[in-house]
Amino acid sequence: MINVNVRFGETIARTYPEGTTIGTVLQDRELKTVMGWGDNVKALVQGVEQPVTALAPDGATIVIETRANQKQS
Repeated sequence: MINVNVRFGETIARTYPEGTTIGTVLQDRELKTVMGWGDNVKALVQGVEQPVTALAPDGATIVIETRANQKQS
């Protein structure tokens, strides 16, 4: 098991199985509901944006931020 802190305004500590990806954390329905983020978000660890395929690091704080809207041309 790994322990991470997820921050989107407030911070919530969560435990996940080894091998959990950033994408799994972003799609955690319970967290999305409680913390209130939508689908247009990105995850940062130590200020660096993480791909959804990256493993969630044990003991890290994962900061969720809303992505800037893209203007369609």
